[in-house]
Amino acid sequence: MRRGLVAAAIAGGFAAAPGSAQDRPAAPAAAPACETRRVEDRIASVTEPGEIRLASGQTVKLSGLRLPDDEPQAKAAHALLASFGDAPLAVGATASAPDRWGRLAAVVTATTDAGPVDLNRALVAAGLALVDAGEADRLCQGGLLAAEGRARDWGLGLWRLERYKPVAADDLERLKGLVGQFALIEGRVRSVGERQQRTYLNFGADWNTDLTITIPKRTWQTMRDRGVTAAHLRGRRVRARGMVEEWRGPAITIMAPEMLEILDGESPRRP
Repeated sequence: MRRGLVAAAIAGGFAAAPGSAQDRPAAPAAAPACETRRVEDRIASVTEPGEIRLASGQTVKLSGLRLPDDEPQAKAAHALLASFGDAPLAVGATASAPDRWGRLAAVVTATTDAGPVDLNRALVAAGLALVDAGEADRLCQGGLLAAEGRARDWGLGLWRLERYKPVAADDLERLKGLVGQFALIEGRVRSVGERQQRTYLNFGADWNTDLTITIPKRTWQTMRDRGVTAAHLRGRRVRARGMVEEWRGPAITIMAPEMLEILDGESPRRP
């Protein structure tokens, strides 16, 4: 996809797609809340895994997302990023220092003739990335989950593939096959176990075989501060995302509150 077409689509809110103007993805105007600093730069190259090597020498990993692991979609994501190779960039770091591989997590915005294009959101909105806070304790960029939801509803990019579509919490055979992989899982919370160091969301009667979502103490406290309590979650249908692990039955650990979405009932309002 040519850069001009991508920029026009993002800045114009994908005007050709279904949904009201209010629901269409658009380039954000505000910086993310956890952005630590912003610098001007340009793309020198895009690595095979989708990292951006800047002209300044820094390597950037786009924060808040995970690129697809199948080759056609990964190549499409790479091509989209590379198409902005001559555009001025505003690089907003969302971490105070690079990770162990020397990559700096950041939100990257390109300046184009059609307006600013948030590359993080562009990938998600095109169905070429999944929202994933990774090891961070929050999702820095607002609107990513909504953009992903629209791409999923419209069957864009990776959402055409069964591999990425949400898995039912009671489909234990499929969940076992996803151990070691990132997945979206949907189901109804049967019970909540609050312990001193972590909280458990259980989706079945047998804790040794059914899905469990583990929430560390710090993350659970943030969720409680936002009005999400054990009583609020019991019986609710939710969508969780993360790496599927084998712990008794299949399990996911939620490090950022945004990685657990409430799909039915009234969501608590943030103070």
